[in-house]
This record gives sequence, C-alpha cells and structure tokens, in this order.
Amino acid sequence: MKRILVHFCLGILILSGIIYASLQALDKMTLHGETILVPNLSSYSIYEVEDTLTALNLRYTVVDSGAYNAIYPRGSVIDQLPKPNSRVKLNREILLTVNPKNVSLISIPNFTDRSSRQYISELKAKGFRIGKFIYKNDEHANVVLGVRYKGATLNVDDKLEKSSKLDLILGNGRGMQIQMPNFLAVSKRNIEMKLLNASLNIGQFYYDKSIVDTLNSFVYKQKPDINEEGIDLGSFVNLWFTEDSSNLAVDTLELMRIDSIKARLDSILNN
Repeated sequence: MKRILVHFCLGILILSGIIYASLQALDKMTLHGETILVPNLSSYSIYEVEDTLTALNLRYTVVDSGAYNAIYPRGSVIDQLPKPNSRVKLNREILLTVNPKNVSLISIPNFTDRSSRQYISELKAKGFRIGKFIYKNDEHANVVLGVRYKGATLNVDDKLEKSSKLDLILGNGRGMQIQMPNFLAVSKRNIEMKLLNASLNIGQFYYDKSIVDTLNSFVYKQKPDINEEGIDLGSFVNLWFTEDSSNLAVDTLELMRIDSIKARLDSILNN
C-alpha cells in the first residue's frame, strides 16, 4: 500500500512538471506578457514606417490608398490599425492606409446666380472642402459672388486638387442680421454643417478633460450666446465641447436625438 502511495505521489509530481514545462513553452511561443506600444505613424513615409516598426519587431502591410487628404503629405500614412498607443504582441502586423501620391485636378464649377447651399453641395460632391464665408455688401443674401483659394480669387473652370479648402464670397443682403441659433448638444461630427446652414463661420473650438473621442463630444457652451440679436452673416462662433452630459442644463439625449435626425435630413436634401 505504501509503495502504491509513493508511486501515486511521484506520478502527480511528474504530471505537474510536464504541465508546468508545457505552459512555459506555450508562453514563449505566444510571447505571453510581452507587448509593445503601437506608435503613431500618421504622416510617416513608408521608409520611416519600415525603420520604426522594424526596430520594434513589428510588421506592416499597406491595405488601402485612401481618399486624398490635404493635411498629410502625399504617400504618407493617414490611418492605421491597430490604433496608436494600442498594446500588441511582438511581430504583430500593422495595417496602413496611405495618402495617394497622384491627385487629379478638379474644375471649379460655375457659381453665377447660385445660392450658397446649392453651391456648397456641388463643391462637396466634387471633393472640395469648405473654408470660411466672406460676406460683401449685396442686395441678395447668401448668393455666391466668388470663390477664393488661399487668398487668391478663382475663375470658373480653374483647376485645383481634390480636398482643397475653398472660401466663398457671399452677398450679405444689405447688412442682413440674424438671431444666434442654439448649438447646445450638437455633436462635433454635425457642428460644421449646422454652422454652414446658419451662414456662420467656425471660430475657436475648446475641449474639456472629459473627452476621449472628439467626434462623440457635444457643445455645452457657445459664444455669441443663444438668441443673441444682431448677429452679422459670417460671424465667427466659438464653441466648447464635452462628453459629460452633466455640463448641460437640458435634456441632452433628446437634443442629440433631434440633432441626429435633422443632420440625416440635411444630408439627404443636400445630396
């Protein structure tokens, strides 16, 4: 009986040793516990990406050439997966989207007798971005009088790169003024359209410490104030953003729901 007990204990020890050795081997094979912080590769050339990731024992693959983005150099990284500051294992593959090197030129469409809303829809459809509104004295409000790019006045059929940001010269309706709209609870992703539709310019944006994802943040404060009278067309509006609904003294969820529905309708009507 004693000999059986001894053999049983030895069997347990041997089995435990085998299991322990197997787990250690598995840890080494899967690099358990060894992770690397993914760097932010935005604006990096492919050569810089290769040098950076090789030094970190990471790999990369270019999966897509995205829509041209004028913010980034041509041929540089504009997006990546996993995102910057993610934790990954050694030899992980990073998927990259790069800015196209070759960009086609697009003609400026005719703006004669066009309303700002119609013209903005056409510019966006062609791939242009909208900069600021420049209002001039004219009897017609929000009729397009001209287009500028980096301060230079453009002619119809002048050609620019896709994603170029254009400023619009508009009529002010002989000094027409408006009441300041309410932008509280409007999300960051929808605020630009709201300002454009109200004939107002984007001023300074401020973000509080609660924000993790700026696109999911919403307005909790604005200047000029809500319902302020005598606001000139093209006035600049400063906005403060948060993700903390307690900063609002209103039903945030309801306002956001209404904002989302209106944004979808605007998108449908403008396309």
